[in-house]
Amino acid sequence: MRFAGLGIQLAVSIVVFVLVGQWADRKLGTGGIVTILAAFLGFGGTMYSLIRTLNRRDGDDE
Repeated sequence: MRFAGLGIQLAVSIVVFVLVGQWADRKLGTGGIVTILAAFLGFGGTMYSLIRTLNRRDGDDE
């Protein structure tokens, strides 16, 4: 139950980055490129944060 919120964090951050990317695409007229880049950025950043959190928690248990 300790890590129940991590999946929600991943989903919310990806949705937020995609929405920001769509907004930027509409403003810039780039046809979806910014949305794709924002989705990858959101996923990568969140995975980095999750891995650091999990590694930190594993180190505390030893």
